[in-house]
Amino acid sequence: MGKKILYLGISFISLLVIYIFAHYFFKPNNYSNVVVLDSGWDVTYNGNLYEDVKLSELRKLIGNSTYKGDIITLKNDNVDLGYFISPTLMFDSRHSAWEVYCGDKLAGHRFLEEYKTGKYIGCEVNYVSLPKALILSTIQITLMVTEDNAYAYYQAPAVGGYVDLLMYSVYNRMFIYLVGAFLVVFGIMFFAVALGFRSNIPEVNMQMYAALMYVALGVWFLAQFKLVDLFIETSGHQTEIEYIALYMVVPLMYMTIGCMRDYLKNKAFLVFSICGSIIPFLLIALHFTGLVHINRTLGIYQLDALVLIVFMFVKVLIKDAKANLITKSQFIQAVGQIGLAAACVINVIFYYLELYGICEQIMLSKLIVPVAAIFMVFGTMLNYSTFISESFARNEEYSSLAHLAYADELTGLANRSRYEAYMAKISKSEEDYCVISIDLNGLKAINDNQGHLMGDKYISDVGEALKESFGHVGFIARTGGDEFVGILTDSSMEKVDEIIERLNSCLDNMNKSDPNIYRSAAIGYAFRHEFKNADSNRVYLMADQRMYKNKELLHGRRR
Repeated sequence: MGKKILYLGISFISLLVIYIFAHYFFKPNNYSNVVVLDSGWDVTYNGNLYEDVKLSELRKLIGNSTYKGDIITLKNDNVDLGYFISPTLMFDSRHSAWEVYCGDKLAGHRFLEEYKTGKYIGCEVNYVSLPKALILSTIQITLMVTEDNAYAYYQAPAVGGYVDLLMYSVYNRMFIYLVGAFLVVFGIMFFAVALGFRSNIPEVNMQMYAALMYVALGVWFLAQFKLVDLFIETSGHQTEIEYIALYMVVPLMYMTIGCMRDYLKNKAFLVFSICGSIIPFLLIALHFTGLVHINRTLGIYQLDALVLIVFMFVKVLIKDAKANLITKSQFIQAVGQIGLAAACVINVIFYYLELYGICEQIMLSKLIVPVAAIFMVFGTMLNYSTFISESFARNEEYSSLAHLAYADELTGLANRSRYEAYMAKISKSEEDYCVISIDLNGLKAINDNQGHLMGDKYISDVGEALKESFGHVGFIARTGGDEFVGILTDSSMEKVDEIIERLNSCLDNMNKSDPNIYRSAAIGYAFRHEFKNADSNRVYLMADQRMYKNKELLHGRRR
């Protein structure tokens, strides 16, 4: 476990190094290339004029969040565009159509048609090219709000060159950018690995759904911080992508937890999870049918997620964990998901504090969920590493037990049980085979005169000679005290005499190097094709008869 934690620590440090490198790579060379316009604005809100205000303080002046149908005009008469070669305005819009004027000229607009027809408008980071001017310019932004609570607090626009603004935007969202991209890439790769090992083992299926959850989280983070457009053209649908990715987290959490201890086989949990998973899909369907915009259903989704959090905490971490009903890897996964859920709860609390004007979200509340997701990833990696280690240990144990069950202890060859299983298997086919019966000469005399240790050495030496003679061709087993059998199939049957000759030669060489034991064997063989509709036992008996004839011949020669 210590090594695993060490390796994960190295991975975490590597991620930090990448973040630091990217942080300095995207850091603007000169902040003077980007000017943030927070002060000096004249704001008209539904006909009420607020002069020379800071946008960061506008919520306090207005006293409330915005409502559907509100018109907000932001005007700044002191914007210096002469410093920039290709001046560009960057500003956030939230559920709003907008128009931008530079002086008395229309510089850009977006979503006006959607505003007129009542279609859904999401949240975007907008870039508008402005005409270069040698004198102070007037910039006017008109926002036409289409949803309640679109603007709780206001982000200040910025001007600069387009590339500088893009770098500035990425730089300020660098942590989210790296975390989101990492989660998507890691999730896809981990899903491919888990899919390749998919089985009835709960831990493997649990990892597969966890990987999909990481992809959903990564997409959610990138879309929430308006970074998806860096990868693909969303055509104004970035906010819909954000909500869909977020809404997929709960069903994937249900599947991840459901694979733990096969909860999905429990009828009560199955009904519970189906109902909890249907809700997000229903909310998405309602949005695309035009009945209700997806951002208006966030509260319902949050209640649904809260039910899941309570279930995970009570059922998994309290009841089943205390009863030792879940494995270590399952517990690690559950703790990671509970940690992520707790971070989401904190984020939601600050979201509503901002929504009702109590305070603006602090950076911690915005970053706590991505941080929790990263720790969950490393928990999953530790979990998977633990599972793989345990699986290898179990496989080695099973292999060891199988070896003990089917291997001859003295020679390491297959034993009678393994031989019988092998013969039953090849007998089911119509293929030809050759059975070689091998019996040691003089084993009893060696046991009586030189002791059983020398007898065991005799048997062990013949076992080694058989391995060397047969090589990787055929099957060899020790079926009794001094009895061995070999099976040849396919083209190896043609080499039967060659193999027997190699065996006798090998035994002769052993006798020369160690004359304390005289090693020899009587051998006979028979083919399946010699008999019509014969079973394997009959083929073996014929090989055994020929072996005894060979034994008699050898005894005759020795006289």
